Amino acid sequence: MTDTPTSQSVTAQLTRTRESILPSLREAVNRLHPHLARVCGYHFGWWSADGEPSQNAVPSKFLRATLTLLSAEAVGGGPRTAVPGAVAVELLHNHSLLHDDVIDQDDLRRGRPTVWSAYGTGTAVLAGDALAALSVSHLSRVGTTPARRALVMLLDAFQRICAGQAADLELERGHAVTVEDYLQMAADKTSALLACAAGVGAVLCGADEATIVRLQDACTDLGLAWQAANDVEGIWGDPAVTGKPRLSDLRQKKTTLPVLAALASDTPAGRELAACRTSDTGSNSEDLEHIADLIVRAGGRAVTERLALNKLNSAEAHLRRLQVPGPSRHALSSLFRFIVTRSA
Repeated sequence: MTDTPTSQSVTAQLTRTRESILPSLREAVNRLHPHLARVCGYHFGWWSADGEPSQNAVPSKFLRATLTLLSAEAVGGGPRTAVPGAVAVELLHNHSLLHDDVIDQDDLRRGRPTVWSAYGTGTAVLAGDALAALSVSHLSRVGTTPARRALVMLLDAFQRICAGQAADLELERGHAVTVEDYLQMAADKTSALLACAAGVGAVLCGADEATIVRLQDACTDLGLAWQAANDVEGIWGDPAVTGKPRLSDLRQKKTTLPVLAALASDTPAGRELAACRTSDTGSNSEDLEHIADLIVRAGGRAVTERLALNKLNSAEAHLRRLQVPGPSRHALSSLFRFIVTRSA
């Protein structure tokens, strides 16, 4: 007896999503100007910067597209109906990646030079704009009433992503931010597109309003859990797992949730951390280890880990209240845990 799609492992789900959406994704990208299509194809890992087929690029996991397809299945829909939404969500997500790499001046993505590193900043910005426009165009081609509502969801998510990125830039410029402000930024920058991915899949397949709202609420909490978990990894993560050096967020002087929670603790370690941030404390390994230790002693790591767990539990509680088949609920829950903990 073969597994049904919703009883497969998360890895199998991700593989199935890739197989379902890649033809449509490639077809959509090929509608761009040839130079932009080549640049975007490089970003997706389909070929090298020279346009030669690539065998070594690390492929995208297509987490958001998988969320769209699983949400569609949960409400009784099929991949054929939901694939245009999944492709649109992935196009918008990759627009944000191209622009994020420019803003953050990151040199590598998925083990290869970023688009701005390989082709220049102007080309990267233009390619990101092209993917955003293509996302809207691709979904608008469906032409049904549900697709029009899904398109509104996509545009709302786009606006929130921009708001979240703007708030993140303010944070990087040293503007005073509370933990609550940070969580609002994460809700816009990270949660909005996850909620959109699930909502688009459900809307395209005719879900009722209560189900759509419940799915989106679950994904809002999922995004906050994911952001918190990423912030812990950004300081204390295993480089073999995260793909970036330990203490990397401290080395880049990022003000993430563990830092904010430590600063808000009103503890001796929190006050010393604040003093370090306003002094000329260096960025050598010894200094960074000391700062990481201060964050731990001030409770910043514990607060962040607790928030990640609480938000993941809250997301799964929303899933348990969904009126959907058990296998679909299990598949979504497994995907949630994979996203936050990197294990199914």
